[in-house]
Amino acid sequence: MEIDIHKLHEVFEQLIKLWESKNATITIPADFYWHIPKELKYDTYIEPEEFTVGQLTDDWQELKKILSGETPPVEYAMVWLAAILRAVGEFGSD
Repeated sequence: MEIDIHKLHEVFEQLIKLWESKNATITIPADFYWHIPKELKYDTYIEPEEFTVGQLTDDWQELKKILSGETPPVEYAMVWLAAILRAVGEFGSD
């Protein structure tokens, strides 16, 4: 599967505009979540037995450091963003 980054950007903008029209802030009632290492997450023939714990507040702090210029953007920040976006999608419309 190939993802066109420009198309990804376009769909992200459309979805953010949708959320902006509804809410200025979203309350996420959870902080910790299960994280499956990528080596196991994408191998659907093996049931994962190894889990770690992620934390939304940590992910958000790292993203805010990028926003403020305290740290430069890194590719892995997409993982932090993905965790936040998943939580917004799962809890934001309740």
